[in-house]
Amino acid sequence: MLFPWRQAATIGVLTVVFIAIMSAGLVLAPDPVRSENAAGAFDASAAHGRLERLLQAEEPHPVDSAANDAVRTRLLQEITSLGFSPEVQDAFTCRPRPNAPSVECARVRNVLFSIGPADAPIVLAASHYDSVAAAPGASDDGLGVAVWLEIARMLADEPLHRRLLFLFSDGEEQALLGAYAFAENDPRMRDVDALVNLESRGSRGLALFFESNLPNADAVAAYGAVARPAANSVMADVYRLLPNSTDVTVLTRPGLDVVNIALLDGLEDYHTPQDSLASLDRRSIQHMGDTALAVTRRLATSRDADHAKTLAYTDIASRLFVAAPVWLVLAALVFSVAAGFAAFWRLGAEGRWRAFAAPPLAVLCAAGFAFAADCAIRLARPGEDYAFAHPEPTRAWCVLLAMLAVLLTLAPLRRARPPLMGAAGMFWFALIGALASIVANGISILFALPALAYALGWLVSLAWQPAERIGRWLAALVVLIVWAPTLHLVELALGYETPFVFAILTAAMLLPGLGPLAAVQGEARRRAATGVIAMAALVALIAALVAPSRSEARPQALNLSYFVNSAEGEARVLGGAADRALPPELRAGFAPELLLPGDRVETWAMPAPMEPIAAPELSRLSVATENERRIVRGRLAMNGVYRATLRIPVETEPLRMRLNGVEVDFADTGGERRDFVSIACQGRACDGAEIEIILGAEVERDWYIIGQTPGARVAAAEAVRAHRPAATSPIQMGDSAITLTRFRPDG
Repeated sequence: MLFPWRQAATIGVLTVVFIAIMSAGLVLAPDPVRSENAAGAFDASAAHGRLERLLQAEEPHPVDSAANDAVRTRLLQEITSLGFSPEVQDAFTCRPRPNAPSVECARVRNVLFSIGPADAPIVLAASHYDSVAAAPGASDDGLGVAVWLEIARMLADEPLHRRLLFLFSDGEEQALLGAYAFAENDPRMRDVDALVNLESRGSRGLALFFESNLPNADAVAAYGAVARPAANSVMADVYRLLPNSTDVTVLTRPGLDVVNIALLDGLEDYHTPQDSLASLDRRSIQHMGDTALAVTRRLATSRDADHAKTLAYTDIASRLFVAAPVWLVLAALVFSVAAGFAAFWRLGAEGRWRAFAAPPLAVLCAAGFAFAADCAIRLARPGEDYAFAHPEPTRAWCVLLAMLAVLLTLAPLRRARPPLMGAAGMFWFALIGALASIVANGISILFALPALAYALGWLVSLAWQPAERIGRWLAALVVLIVWAPTLHLVELALGYETPFVFAILTAAMLLPGLGPLAAVQGEARRRAATGVIAMAALVALIAALVAPSRSEARPQALNLSYFVNSAEGEARVLGGAADRALPPELRAGFAPELLLPGDRVETWAMPAPMEPIAAPELSRLSVATENERRIVRGRLAMNGVYRATLRIPVETEPLRMRLNGVEVDFADTGGERRDFVSIACQGRACDGAEIEIILGAEVERDWYIIGQTPGARVAAAEAVRAHRPAATSPIQMGDSAITLTRFRPDG
């Protein structure tokens, strides 16, 4: 065999890259909890103790519930014990949803206190203390509350230039209601010039800086004080494009410096009963505390610099933090594109165009291979989130298929010179980065760092030839150090709903390695390396195909609810959206149905006997005509139900509503108005609330009111829940009793 050692070396290099990507999460593991703390350092053990006292029995405590009252009482006691004087802002509030034709209402009670000079600009330190109905909320967001309490204790005696106002909002889980009420009604909001928010969408891992404002120079400078950074600007750009929201969504405004920090790892615990003290990693408490303390101390002990610059930034393996103006990073990318092409062109015409075509073809092949593999697995396992419980096989086949695509596109280029392949790979890598930066400026720095390493090496090589080889290998090393942890963050943030995206990013990451790979391979045949990678990819695909999609450590989200349609005299046991497969143990008897008016997604439903359960209603209904508008008035009777949703036909042309004296214009809602607009009210204060709805058309249509009571026990549903697999878990509102009532306001 010709040059057998080159085949082994090629396989060895690819193995190192594969291991680096597969194990990148280890680089992002939090440091151990400190047993002793230096003066001025965050005490994770003290924060954990406060969280234990706040949660006690670890009951779910959604907005305006008795359990929420108990948590708030304990929160006030904790604040008072630290020597502060808390205030409670009690308000009934309604918020129009910007991404749906609906209005959400509830009574919220925000808890606030402050430290520092009373007449100074404000740094707002925010988190929320309510939970969803299915979760105790240890991470989301008891963790944030406990961290802020410890930071308040530490900073109380430090000289501050800005006032530090702590906001523990209520009703965040419903629709950011508490923060919305504060932003709309509290005059102190005008004095807020910086905001640090603590959140969780998981229960472990590093606390990530995932959202900021634009321009972001002051916020990024404050984050630069963090000893163990975990951030990059592309996360903020991608988050800005998603429909997700936190309290920052309603608190932010132009000119406000924003640092939004959250846990992302441990998604399986998010909004489920597993969001408990037992699941919360104490190392994550330590890291979130260290991060929030460093940022807040920097902001509170300095004055607002008011820099109107936008920075691109990233951590380097969570050990270094680099940031630069976006214009400078983009200029570096453009320079790298030019340098890559100049280097490529100067190497002569031999094999030029084949080498030029190989990098983009590798990326396209990686995307195609991954898309085909994903489709094949989904055909075999319809409706399953097959990578949820065991993401490792899917991560492996994405990486291996990207490597296979690179090897296959290099196959016709046995005699390609390493400098030529290096220049072609770096040109396309920098060009892809420049094009991607048009959509998301923040991604520019992830491409610029490796590309600049090569470009500078090539420039020096014009005077000292070995510098090109050094730059080529240095770029490959930099891309591995920067990109492998980034791919892990992509997995945490997006999962594997679209694995071809992960494969595309991996293939792009491999482009700077084309030159070094060509140098290692030389003119040896590539069949052995290609065969090994193809076989490994096949093994990973088979593993992904057979691996369980749920486990006791990562259970499948599943609510089993009892549903009564009083209009049709029918009852069902529900098993969630029918676009997700039910566990095999529960499939018998369930069939997909469209149950609620306006639904577009079918629900798994099983016929069940009718049982008497409480349902909300609108009483004292009246319809009047005033100023050529139809006005429907009534009183909401909850009848013991926790949440009521009124669905109003769009044909009646809903214009405005008033609930408990709070008025909202339906024009302020978003989303597509197809069949209905909705008004939802959650909690005890909804009972007896006066409601007024102003319409632009006649009311002779069927209206609906939907009731939902989390945790309600109904015999028919309990019989099904008795067979709930161990590797499933309630989520969000959890197992509930749901009612549907039809009525006409005009009788």
